[in-house]
Amino acid sequence: MTDLEEEQDLRQLLSILEKIDPWVEAVTTDRPDAVWKVEPRSPLSTDDARTHPYQVSHRAWMAITPAVDFLACLRNSLLGARDEQRLIVRLHSYAQAGLIRGALENACCAVWLLGPPRMERVTNRLALQWKELKPSDRLRDLVQSPAPRTIEQRQQQLADLLIAAHTAVAPAAQAPAIADDAAARRALKGLQYVDIVRRAGELSGVGADVAEATWGMCSALAHGDTSATLGLLDTTVIRQSAPGVSLAHTSPHVKLLTFATLNAVRMTAEAFRFLQERRKAPY
Repeated sequence: MTDLEEEQDLRQLLSILEKIDPWVEAVTTDRPDAVWKVEPRSPLSTDDARTHPYQVSHRAWMAITPAVDFLACLRNSLLGARDEQRLIVRLHSYAQAGLIRGALENACCAVWLLGPPRMERVTNRLALQWKELKPSDRLRDLVQSPAPRTIEQRQQQLADLLIAAHTAVAPAAQAPAIADDAAARRALKGLQYVDIVRRAGELSGVGADVAEATWGMCSALAHGDTSATLGLLDTTVIRQSAPGVSLAHTSPHVKLLTFATLNAVRMTAEAFRFLQERRKAPY
């Protein structure tokens, strides 16, 4: 890649991140008309009633907020000293990919919670709570701060909520789609983040494969995987330090960084769009 091509990619990267200013304002405001406020008789108000105390809207906003925060941190990490003639852009081989991953993963979670039809939204919210139970309990064990209820009691509450939600929407004289404890538990368990990312890709128009590939690429760099270091970074061999061993210099692949940032920003924009659609009353 030539210096001119890299400069063009950097300009595009910074241009993409200009979009986040209203989002930063949205996640930091305490105005009563804030974008997270759910109106009565809106789709989200019904979702929240069916999943209480694990409201769909609350968890979606908890995902949108870190998505924006990661993007803001990414932009701040890029911007260096500025003078009248130039702006210094700071690039990191691994850390900035980790920030993009955090933004994309959380934006995907918000889209996955807000984008699908109602019963899928309800099931997703309860399944996510189910998924978070064991890590939360493990952390409590490590810091010796036990939860007031057992994990089994909390799982039962989630299964009961899902059965009640399906019962509420079932037509008269017709059995609910999920009517017993075993069916509810099957619907709630086994959730993986790759499922969230792929479904969000479908819902957003980014595409399931593109969303997963972007997330996987950034995750691999954030983990420092060998395959990511050798395959996703620009590598220049400096010299051979031993037979079969080379000393190399690695640097970020700016075009890939820009591509990944674009997808994270697109997903975050879709999260805000779905939030606006679901939180407002249609009548």
